[in-house]
Amino acid sequence: MGEKMKESYYTKQLSEEAAEFYQNCVDLLEKGKRKQAAARLNNFLEEQSDFIPALNKRAVLYIYEKDYAKAQDLLQSILNKDPDYAPALTNLGSIAKELGNTHRAKELYQQAIASDDEYGPAYNNLGVIYREEGDYNNSIKYLKKARKRGSFSYQLNSDKPFYKDPGCLFIIFLLLIFIFIAYLILN
Repeated sequence: MGEKMKESYYTKQLSEEAAEFYQNCVDLLEKGKRKQAAARLNNFLEEQSDFIPALNKRAVLYIYEKDYAKAQDLLQSILNKDPDYAPALTNLGSIAKELGNTHRAKELYQQAIASDDEYGPAYNNLGVIYREEGDYNNSIKYLKKARKRGSFSYQLNSDKPFYKDPGCLFIIFLLLIFIFIAYLILN
């Protein structure tokens, strides 16, 4: 596999400012803030119109909007520039699956894995299809590989203490309520 197929190859070519702006777009998308992500990506693509990872993220937003024709066109244009870009192949596979063509989806996921054997989402999506088909042996095999390679990237903010995370605060709050109730019952 050549280096050109990975997102890191492309992001290394950006200025520090552009890379930070792009990462902000990705973070918004991963947090589910799709409208904000779309607006920022569109701004980014005005300046970096051939930046393959951003074009791929824009295609993902089209998929969320169920505008599969726009997504497919954009993904195909990406693959015309970089035929082995695993995220684009995987996203085309997701569209094929959504449209009911699981055979084509599996082919695309396998092609993505052949292009980048470290790209976790392709393994994950292939494992899900095998599970839906009742092929649990293959499902487990691919889902384990997905977990090992990381099928979802979540960036922890090391500047923020873990106990200030809203999810952690909720658990602490529940724990305090439980202790208070236990205190009331036992006294």
